[in-house]
Amino acid sequence: MTSNRDDMVSGRRRFLQVGAAGAAGAAALALAPSAVLAKPALKLGPHNLRALARDFDGRLILPGQEGYALAAWPNNARYAGVLPQAVAMCANQKDVQRCIRWAGDSGMPFAIRSGGHNYAGFSTTPGLLIDVKAMNSVTVDLKNETAWVQGGANNNDVAAVLRNYPFAIPSGRCPTVGTSGLVLGGGWGFAATHDGLTCDSLLGTELVLASSEARSINANSHKELFWAVRGGGGGNFGVHTGFTFQLHKVGKVTTFNLSWAPGKQIELLRALQALQLAYPTMISTRSKALPSAAGPRPARDTLYVQTLGQFWGGEKELREMLAPLYAIAVPQTADIYEVDYWRGRDYLLTDDPNGLYDIRCSFVHKELSEAALDNMLNWMTQWPGGSVLQENMGILFAIGGQVKAVRSDATAYVHRDSNFIFEMEASWGPIDTPETVQRQRAWLKDYYNDMQRYLQPESYVNFPNRDLKNWAQAYYGKNLEQLSAVKRHVDPGNLFRFEQSIPLAPKR
Repeated sequence: MTSNRDDMVSGRRRFLQVGAAGAAGAAALALAPSAVLAKPALKLGPHNLRALARDFDGRLILPGQEGYALAAWPNNARYAGVLPQAVAMCANQKDVQRCIRWAGDSGMPFAIRSGGHNYAGFSTTPGLLIDVKAMNSVTVDLKNETAWVQGGANNNDVAAVLRNYPFAIPSGRCPTVGTSGLVLGGGWGFAATHDGLTCDSLLGTELVLASSEARSINANSHKELFWAVRGGGGGNFGVHTGFTFQLHKVGKVTTFNLSWAPGKQIELLRALQALQLAYPTMISTRSKALPSAAGPRPARDTLYVQTLGQFWGGEKELREMLAPLYAIAVPQTADIYEVDYWRGRDYLLTDDPNGLYDIRCSFVHKELSEAALDNMLNWMTQWPGGSVLQENMGILFAIGGQVKAVRSDATAYVHRDSNFIFEMEASWGPIDTPETVQRQRAWLKDYYNDMQRYLQPESYVNFPNRDLKNWAQAYYGKNLEQLSAVKRHVDPGNLFRFEQSIPLAPKR
């Protein structure tokens, strides 16, 4: 298999984007939202943390101690300047209960981290960072075709175990994304159109509530809470310490990665959407247009089209399905491989986004029209410039197919009538000045706002943004009222709160 420049980030680009820890940390401190950094940490001191550390099976890491910098570092380096007073590396569920009890008693702010990939930095805190990544075991029950996944396991941890079996759980592309955050927000991945969202395979979960009680929930036990955690987003109802998933049988798939030389962008993107809609449960595409080089205001004739994805069938059949696209233009590159599921999964991996970035997204009801795509391309040509090649200026993730087979009120994930997620990003490196970053973020905001006339007024909670207006309605739609009622019931004191946590329903 050949590596694709869109998905295999070179060491040179990674150095420019992230840089050394000190440089990136300084850049993050300068660029992190003032609302985050302005919050003063409660200086409780090591004596007050000693009570927590004394009765702890894991490790409580303080600033200056071995491993602190790595334990505190988030995926989005914009928030690397938000430093916790301590990182509680939990070894088991009892450690989580101790942390929640201590946080409630002390009043110290806290955040929960399973993978650290929260785009808006909600897994950072100036208080106690409760990290469950060390709780990462995965076990398989072949008789019942289920898997038990601890709350700190990431996509790589799950794949490392399941690849020994002809089974999988629908999951995301990035290997270090936490399973917990993925499933709680819904869970997009290339298997979603065929097998549903990650949360659609969830059979049960264990979590620690605000009372520090550990509770097991499923469709028959605490069903209202089980409804809420399937799409209600991470960090709203408790700390999840384990999940039981229904496994799906897997076999041969065909992966594909095609790119076209600049030109005929609208025709190609329209045809890629038509392909997805013609075979909604058999194919999963992630399609986009992007510039061929970094630099301000890329000319429209330098934008090329690329699609990446997976087909649940053979190579010959896929090539026949791609004929309408070849009729528009023959791809400049076309990597098509019929492989077993796990080799296909490895081929589709990515670590994007990573470094310094801002991100916005909305949902597409049916497809982006010619006018919408023309507007998208025009905005791409207005990108103000920076050091990093903008590879994700406008992406269409397929999110229909089997996802639409579930009612929008059957789980908290409400966006069941959409065919695509439309996502746009801006990314930069530490070498970019604050003025350059400000121009990029202003461009992204204006671009996003102007595209709304073609999109649904909804946004994916796993792609959060602090600047999103009416965020609660955008994330949860008609399910917001029920989510708020569940929140009031299980967390009446609103212990699990952050800038975009689910609001409590009014007292009755």
